[in-house]
Amino acid sequence: MSYSMGATDHALDYICQRIRSGEWAEGSKIPTEDQLCAQLDMSRIAVRQAIEKLASLSVLTKIQGSGTYVNADKDVSIMGLIYFPVTKERLLTVLEFRRMFDPYNTQLFINSATPEELARLEENYRNMEAAGRAGREAEFHRFDHEFHDLIARGTHNMMFVKLSEMLTELLMYYQSEEKHNLGFDHALKYHKLILEAIQEKNEELAFIYCRIHIDNAIRHNRVEMALEP
Repeated sequence: MSYSMGATDHALDYICQRIRSGEWAEGSKIPTEDQLCAQLDMSRIAVRQAIEKLASLSVLTKIQGSGTYVNADKDVSIMGLIYFPVTKERLLTVLEFRRMFDPYNTQLFINSATPEELARLEENYRNMEAAGRAGREAEFHRFDHEFHDLIARGTHNMMFVKLSEMLTELLMYYQSEEKHNLGFDHALKYHKLILEAIQEKNEELAFIYCRIHIDNAIRHNRVEMALEP
């Protein structure tokens, strides 16, 4: 049993799939390192590094003399949430944060972005529009998330940039698992309004349109939650 970074990634995927599927639920004790080594036919180093990575994200907690346990999602780091099953409740939590985060970013973008960054945002919208008209759903959603990430990057605030990277990865994962979008037309309408307000350097309108766009997603998600049995 040799060690390689590929082996560590394989061990990480193995553990994560069991958490995401619910097989290893919150609070449950996972197999020991020896048991995982036997199940995966790989070295202890690879298994240990996978566990350590998840422990660093607070997905797992190691208790000396007892074992390793799956944490509750309330104790997990933001990036650790991508290793848990997608639920509408978790999606709502992210959207509620973005309701505060994204509109303010549009105002900072107006005051901080370079002409080149504005041009990239305009190009992104054109690409999103083309993908929507062609019905290329995965591509459309990628440009959708990139639109907001480009705005965050244009703030030149490194904390906002890092937060946006985490939120974008989390939402792209949720998007792939939980269909919650309101359709191409709705997204294009509000992204166009946000972009036009930015082009006009109208901070108030950019903030309002971004807030409305996210509010609509939140309401849609809440309605779907209410309809669940």
